[in-house]
Amino acid sequence: MSKTAFLFSGQGSQYIGMAQDFYNQYDYVKEIYSNASDLLGYDLTELCFNENEKLNETIYTQPAVLVTSIAILEVIRRELNISPDVIAGFSLGEYTALYAAGVFDLESIIKLVKYRAEVMETDAKNNDGKMAAIIGMKPEQLSEICDYVSKEKNMIVDIANYNCPNQLVIGGQTDAVKRVCDIAKDHGAKRAIILKVSGGFHTELMNGAAKQVYDYVKGSTYNPPTTPLFMNCNALPLQIEELPELMRKQIKSSVYFEDTIRNMINEDVETFIEIGPGKVLSGFVKKVNRKKTILNVETISGLEQLKEL
Repeated sequence: MSKTAFLFSGQGSQYIGMAQDFYNQYDYVKEIYSNASDLLGYDLTELCFNENEKLNETIYTQPAVLVTSIAILEVIRRELNISPDVIAGFSLGEYTALYAAGVFDLESIIKLVKYRAEVMETDAKNNDGKMAAIIGMKPEQLSEICDYVSKEKNMIVDIANYNCPNQLVIGGQTDAVKRVCDIAKDHGAKRAIILKVSGGFHTELMNGAAKQVYDYVKGSTYNPPTTPLFMNCNALPLQIEELPELMRKQIKSSVYFEDTIRNMINEDVETFIEIGPGKVLSGFVKKVNRKKTILNVETISGLEQLKEL
């Protein structure tokens, strides 16, 4: 029997006005934002719905995208009564997935992501890091270039995200990232684009934040997942006893998103529903296998389309 996967958006998908139509229509969504604002110590509706520069700062982006995605998830649950067979999230989206799978409750996951955002912001400020998308290059070739530049410059640079066929993201110290971009273009990459992010996420530059999140999770209360949850750093379902170590690795290691989608397809997943702002993950899934049913729900019109599936 064919299965359905829920996928949750990551950092970078945020925009002013995300989920505002859900907020306006459903009182329980207003309650989620109100509770989250109390826990965070600032008004999340001001951050998400009114023009501002803060939304793109890591310390604010992460809680905002988390709560937006949770709000949309709750609407899908309550209005359509749809449950997934498997779950995954991209980078930050993995935390929404942990909530969706019942590993953490709402209060716990908001507090955890607030802490994660703070320690990652600190690491990003202390390390001169960047990320870049490399289009049209094989992972093995890009990995060799990263190794070469790491040795040449004695700097950190590595593949941070394996998004989909022909789309990889590197991260590391700024000079090393730029050098890899130049070499990659000289060796056949179609494009190399420096991304607008504040640090070299998913690399060893995040070791400090990774250790702090490990300690935080280890001291937390959490539950086994109620739904198989495929994790970023190994593309395999979560074994709950491994959670603290997997959350440590997730911050400092590569995101294997393409492998995650392939593993889900091997488990007979036919329908992928992206929940949260943006359509980035839907695009990745299409590049892995465009024969699958793929839908993103970031607005009420997306919810209406999901009803018709």
